[in-house]
Order: sequence, then C-alpha cells, then structure tokens
Amino acid sequence: MGTQAPNWYKEKIRADVINRNKVRGGLLDDTMTRGDGGAGEVKYPVFSGSVNVYELSGSIQKIKASNANLQMIPVAVRDFEAAAWMRVQDARKQGANEQSAVGRQLSDAIRFKRDELKLEALYKFSEATSELLDGPTKVQTIGDGTTVIDLPDVLEAGSGIAGTGSDEDIFFPLPETWMNQLCLYKEFANADWTGGDLPFASMTRVKKKTWQGIHFFTLPNKYFFFGTGKFREGENKAFDEAGYLDTFMWTKDAMGAEAEWDQENMSLSSHEEFEGTPMLGKVGLSGNAVGLLPEGVKRLRFKAQNRVVRPAAA
Repeated sequence: MGTQAPNWYKEKIRADVINRNKVRGGLLDDTMTRGDGGAGEVKYPVFSGSVNVYELSGSIQKIKASNANLQMIPVAVRDFEAAAWMRVQDARKQGANEQSAVGRQLSDAIRFKRDELKLEALYKFSEATSELLDGPTKVQTIGDGTTVIDLPDVLEAGSGIAGTGSDEDIFFPLPETWMNQLCLYKEFANADWTGGDLPFASMTRVKKKTWQGIHFFTLPNKYFFFGTGKFREGENKAFDEAGYLDTFMWTKDAMGAEAEWDQENMSLSSHEEFEGTPMLGKVGLSGNAVGLLPEGVKRLRFKAQNRVVRPAAA
C-alpha cells in the first residue's frame, strides 16, 4: 500500500548532509517553450513563411494572400521513475541527516533526468533535418572540435541567432573550464548577470554572465555527455582532452519542453510480502523535449579542456 513519505524523508537542504554526487538537477527549467496537449502527446505550433503587406489599388479585386504556414510539431511523452528500497530496521537507525539524504538523492535524480531530456533533444535536433516547409532545416554547427573555444566563435553563434529577429533570451550553458577560458579576455570577464528568475540563478556555485546579449552559465561536468571528449565518471580529469565537447546555444522559442507529470517528493509503499516489511521509495516524471526552429539553435563543438590555455593576446 502506498503512503506519502514521512517528513524526514522529503528533500531538505541541510548543510550537514554530504553528497558525493552534487548534481542537483533542474538547472535548465524554464529555458524552453511549454507545449499543449495530453494523453501522451504534446504539440507545439510553429508559424513559418512570410506575411507581405500590399498597397490598396482603390479598385475591387482579389486580395494578394501571403504564403504562410502553420505547422504542429508533436512529441510523444516518455515516462521515467527512480526507486530505492529501504528496510524499516535501517530507517529506525537513521539520523535526521541520513533520512534527508535518501529523499534528496531520488529528487535530484528526477531533476537531472528533466535536464537530460532537454540536452538530448538539442543533440537530436542538431543531427536531424527539420520537417518545416521552409528553411533553414538544419542546425548550424560552429567549430570542428580541434580548437579551444574563443570569443569570435561565441559571437558568430549569438549574432546568427539574434539576426533572425527573435526577441527571446539566448541561453548558452558551458563547462567550468570553457567559462574560465573565456574569462581570460578582459572584455568578457567584466560582463555581469545575476541570472534573473531562472532556476540556476539562485545557485551560488553556478557562474553567470551576460555578454553581447548572450546568457552564459556553467553546468556541472556531468551535463556534457556529447562528443568524443565527453564527461568521464570517476576520473580526476573529467574530460578526454584528445577529443571534443558539444554544447548548445538556443532561444526559448526554438526549443519545446513539457512535463505532464513530475513527482519530485518521494512516495513510500510498504511491502509485507518481504521480510521485515521494507519500504519502496519512488519518484517519477512524464515528459519530453523537442527542437522547433533550427535557426534559433547553434551547436558549438570545441576541444575538451581540463585546463585553460592563455590566449596570445589577452
């Protein structure tokens, strides 16, 4: 029979709970457009083509209709859950810190999966051809993975997105080392941004800067799992410097993400059919993400780094 988790199993932020895996998740919330729908499918309306204004001739004649298209981009909802067994005997022996850590680990796992869906959607979008009726139909990739990231690369991506006329914020998550690399340039290092109302804004360990209309913010190394130099679990050097990393820059209206159901607080069920009547804790998520506008997304592919390289003209 399922019961709500006791208060001491719900996630609490306590200074004296030490977690080796410090990735809390939920850092990409509200950076993508929400969709409509239900019953396992979410739809995003996309308007393409152009609307032309014409001068009235003064005579009665047929209108000159514009060539505009309204398409619906659907995405199937995917279901996920995380679960952990807990013996009643163990629960009685646990202190408040241990009990808090159990709920936190499950909550963090489902939050990270929510972020992971968004990153997977960005990668799949960059590899695919859009079904929109007009161009562009491909996401532009900047960099070939052999060079260290530089400001002109970032400006090329940012100006390419801004030049489409979008008035949405431009987001650019990057690894700590890439952020430090860019901070070796004084014009970038002097930029500042608190992060607005987005989830990562309240995280003191997340570095945030706005420069040339682009919102830069760091994510934990675990988020960078695309590319030949991708994150390596359990290694002192997080990335393989012989390879490259892929990350992405996008506007909110260029990507869609929706969670129909999101249970972060753990539910508990007791199972008398097992010895000691253990409890099963569960969290869950039902959602997905999808690419909408190729021109509003850029893939940036540059050398994986564990150490910065001083620019020739800093």
